[in-house]
Amino acid sequence: MMATALAKFGSVLSFCVLFYAVYFRDNDKSDTRLSQVKDHLLFLENINIVAIGNQQPKVAIGYGACRDIFVNATSLLNFNELNGNPEHFNEISNKEELLKSFVYFFKHGAAAERFMSNSQLYDELIQNALKLEGTRWAIGGNAPLMAKRFFIEGWKVLFAGKISEKLESYIPHDIQVVGNDKYKAHNDDIHLILEYKADEKFGVYTAPRANRYIIHNDENNPLLSSLEEFGENLPKFNPNLLVISGLQMMDNYPFKKDLRAERLNLVKEQILSQPLTTLTHFEMASYVDLDLLLQLTTKVLPYVDSVGMNEQELTNLCSVLEHGEVSVVADSNPRVATALDQMRQIFQLVRHKNNVHESNRKLTRIHVHTLAYQAILTVKDSKWTRTEAAAAKASLTAHRYVCNNRNILLDKSKLLLDDSFSTTTLNDNNSRVFFDPFKPIACWDEKIKGEHVEICVAPVLICTEAQLTAGAGDNISAAGLVLQVE
Repeated sequence: MMATALAKFGSVLSFCVLFYAVYFRDNDKSDTRLSQVKDHLLFLENINIVAIGNQQPKVAIGYGACRDIFVNATSLLNFNELNGNPEHFNEISNKEELLKSFVYFFKHGAAAERFMSNSQLYDELIQNALKLEGTRWAIGGNAPLMAKRFFIEGWKVLFAGKISEKLESYIPHDIQVVGNDKYKAHNDDIHLILEYKADEKFGVYTAPRANRYIIHNDENNPLLSSLEEFGENLPKFNPNLLVISGLQMMDNYPFKKDLRAERLNLVKEQILSQPLTTLTHFEMASYVDLDLLLQLTTKVLPYVDSVGMNEQELTNLCSVLEHGEVSVVADSNPRVATALDQMRQIFQLVRHKNNVHESNRKLTRIHVHTLAYQAILTVKDSKWTRTEAAAAKASLTAHRYVCNNRNILLDKSKLLLDDSFSTTTLNDNNSRVFFDPFKPIACWDEKIKGEHVEICVAPVLICTEAQLTAGAGDNISAAGLVLQVE
């Protein structure tokens, strides 16, 4: 796999590229690289625009939505109530499991999302959260957050979610909402977002980075309640891109017998119903239910053109595809070389599933977003375009969203970088490339199992004063897609 790739790196080395080390480098006003990186990323964004008029791209996004309630985790939870060591649980049934599970991910700075089967405890947590200063409400869920990002960037959007009229008011009027029975009043699913900042303390533990722990007690989203009406509207809308998201709400939900498999079969049929001219993207999330993950590897992954994920989800997907095992937590700041090796492995394994399942679609795009960098792999001569610009767009969106500011704030930015990076862990650093802040995005061609691909890696101007964490991945993934479909 790597022999052809390594031969090409002689030319790649003439390009100046970046590396993201596994440690934080101190950043101060003397770090002129920040301004240089910013200027080049903005340059790429400004010269690459979304088409308008008859050429305006259209995206259809399912499934589901919720109301998010954001609260400071260390204010809501009491460390003194923790009995025993941090521990992982697939679902949360009592306060002891909640505390152990939260600390398990908090100490790693890792994102997590869990179903809480104890409705009474969940309601109590919501009520306690509402009493705290700074608690806020917002629209949540992968699909609506991605829908809003596509709309902001100039796309025409069809969004599927069963939501109340109140929650629908948070969605831009020009986004078409389906799957919502307005003649029946119902309660929105609520997600409790436990946020924390980098270096925040919780008892004896310190968070290495800002992140969030999400719990939910959903009723509508696990059933993909909007799926059928979404399917009825797809032919008329005729999207250029179909995005499948929100399936993690099925994780550890108490389904009746084979209902989950039946719903996933309908998702598969919905993907297959689309013409090959409609690209399809699957947005990964935090999964711990192995049975669900294995179903996704047969009912969804073989039939999509693209998949997006963060560093935790990357390791988990790689583990499931390669070993049939769940990886609960991973390095929150992985080496570029490690992430790229995992992307190559996923590409090969999913391509094998494309063949096994005789899919008319082949995986042609993988986007991995981490705290420090964006990495996008696309197959050469596929329908995906402007990979370098897409990496720049995703990087800028990461900073803007987390800082909650349209402007790129250099006084609230830092880079995780060193002088160079290796593109793989497999060849004793024979494929190193070097950093030039005037041209900070690394792009190169290589060959994976006979397939010619392009890989681009872009730095993130990390927001040092995080205002938002939940929803960052959705916005980043959507931003990475907006320039790649023409």
